[in-house]
Amino acid sequence: MPELPPTIIPPPQSRTLPWHQSAWRSLHTLFQGGRLPHAMLLEGQPGTGRNRLALALARFLLCSQPGVEGNCGECKTCTLSASGALPDLLSVGPAEEGKAIGINAIREVIRFAAGTPSLGRYKVILITPAESLTTAAFNAFLKCLEEPASETFIILVSARGFPLPATIRSRCQRWQLPSPEEEAAQEWLKKELGQQAEADGAASAMLELCNGRPLDALSKLQGEEREPLLAMHRCAREVLHQGRKSTLLEQAVAGVEPDSALDAMESALQRWLRELPAARLRTVEAQRGFGALDTIGRLRAAKRSGTNPNVDLLRFSATSALNGLWE
Repeated sequence: MPELPPTIIPPPQSRTLPWHQSAWRSLHTLFQGGRLPHAMLLEGQPGTGRNRLALALARFLLCSQPGVEGNCGECKTCTLSASGALPDLLSVGPAEEGKAIGINAIREVIRFAAGTPSLGRYKVILITPAESLTTAAFNAFLKCLEEPASETFIILVSARGFPLPATIRSRCQRWQLPSPEEEAAQEWLKKELGQQAEADGAASAMLELCNGRPLDALSKLQGEEREPLLAMHRCAREVLHQGRKSTLLEQAVAGVEPDSALDAMESALQRWLRELPAARLRTVEAQRGFGALDTIGRLRAAKRSGTNPNVDLLRFSATSALNGLWE
């Protein structure tokens, strides 16, 4: 069974993120009233906790003594789910990031759905991200949605706005999960970081760099690239907000992985363009900014296509696109 990415797995006793409390209360109320649908589609932006909510719901459904806020974290099913060894929870995802979920994985889903629970009353199938299913996998998956087992819940997670097939959407109850406001995301980050939340603006800077996605920001703040990414953020802001090239940008970009560098420059450009007054969107610099976004998109596509572009050339091209705003 594929493991969920470590960044989305909360402690054994799952708690809903603050900005998902409304969705959680709705799900809990439906369950208490015996009206929770067998198939649910949670739609939200990556990096905002959509998978954490899905896993919290799965653990709640499987827990032998759940409470209002979630699972107990102490019973046998909670202990097993925290270790990834719970037989009544099937988690399905791509074998590698960016890859598809094929029909073989869905055949395992169908086999799992046909069985009976091993420990409790229910089984849970968690599929994320749902948009990764191939056409053949979607078609095969319809069998589970059309002929659900009474003791099986299916939780699909997808990117908000992604056009899943109508045959899938129509058979699920949908929840559109909100992204957090900037202030709420910063407060949550500071609580998670504890003593690491020093007064140098690292939390707000990384949140900006990650386009407001707090779980992505937390992962990077706790990772090895923390300082290089923050240095790159400072250089990118100097280029964009002070209206001049930075001789340090190329050096800063060289200190991070290519994908991280492209993501960071893209988020900096997007935020800068969003904050420009309408009149400035017609300036040469703004048009160059949009062109730089296109360049970064092409570089990312080349990087992920498997053609293995020269990494040094990729970094140079991205840096030139950003510095080129002020030629």
